Amino acid sequence: MQIRCLWMVIALMSWNSVAEELTVSLLLTPKQRNAFHSTFKGFTEETGIKITTITRDDHDYKEQLPIWLNGESNAPDVMHWQASQRLFHYSRQGLVRPITKLWQDLRLDQGFAHLQSGVSDNGQIYALPFAYYHWGIFYRKSLVEEFGGPQRFWDGFVDQCEKLKQAGITPISIGTKNFWPSAAWFEYLNLRFNDLTFHQQVLSGQVSFYDDRLRTVFERWAYLIEQKYFNADHHEYTWDGVLPHFYRERSAFLLLGNFVATKWPDKLRDDIGFMQFPLLLGKPIYEVAPTDVFMIARHTQNVKQAEAFIKYMARPEIQTQLAQGLSYIPASKNAHVMAHSEVEEAANMLKASLGVSQYFDRETIAEFEHIAVRAFTRFLDDADITRLQWDLERARLQAF
Repeated sequence: MQIRCLWMVIALMSWNSVAEELTVSLLLTPKQRNAFHSTFKGFTEETGIKITTITRDDHDYKEQLPIWLNGESNAPDVMHWQASQRLFHYSRQGLVRPITKLWQDLRLDQGFAHLQSGVSDNGQIYALPFAYYHWGIFYRKSLVEEFGGPQRFWDGFVDQCEKLKQAGITPISIGTKNFWPSAAWFEYLNLRFNDLTFHQQVLSGQVSFYDDRLRTVFERWAYLIEQKYFNADHHEYTWDGVLPHFYRERSAFLLLGNFVATKWPDKLRDDIGFMQFPLLLGKPIYEVAPTDVFMIARHTQNVKQAEAFIKYMARPEIQTQLAQGLSYIPASKNAHVMAHSEVEEAANMLKASLGVSQYFDRETIAEFEHIAVRAFTRFLDDADITRLQWDLERARLQAF
């Protein structure tokens, strides 16, 4: 009897040690680490559930995620990931635990209705949005002011690029060593010259790349390339590898997401501005705002603890705290945006838009995206529209 009781005590102690722990994976830059850890500390103090984090950079995280989701030992219970097709790629394989009941019980649609389409598929909800971040053009204030200040409309922006080039300054820096940054130019030009619905149709394989509406986009982009407004050595740099040129005022503009703000040197922070991607008169306004989410792995044995985490992270005050630490926009409409900041400016910009895209590689399937971003990067070399159309159309027919 004593032996049996002893085993029951040992089993209970073992269960408690598992039950009071949760492993969360994070895709982050070094400066974002403290924001997550501070928020997670509050969760542990309130619930008694200890969080262990596994952190990776962008490249390593994307390679590791499918291995984790397929049940590798010591895999995370909750995973930081990205909304829309990136999420659905795994949820459709049955690798992500639905949180539909939790969503309904907490009435989360009241705070997250504007982002719900990016986490729901086939009648189920698979993740909690916790923050989203804006894309646009970052610029050196002191430099751009010398050339007329930031331009709100497309023609003015193109004229300004010419003036910068004539002065020996590369107007636009881009690093395409990892290919994906090149897609931003196609994304924004298509959103500006066409619209979000058409853009999403393109990325879901419904539109031929010989469509005249896309020809207009390629021609406008080709003009920028032919005029040498981009750095010719873009292949040599990662997305952040070009930043030293920007810091030294050898280039004026960067088209990137707000994650780049974690890289700014403190001494230059006040001289770096943000502006909306140039508009076209009479055209509707759409923006790019990728949404970050937390999803629960199907394999987890710590379901209750994972759901407690989702409940905690859905609270408006927690969303406010984490977003402020990340310099992002909180996902919940009931949370508060940092006042008097670039983030507040961006939040207002997004509110004024008619809709947002999640970004090219999150809105389409991987089989198409992998070929398309390489075609866009090659296009930056020679602006060959005929070849670009051929490459993209062939990829569309194969992938979809």
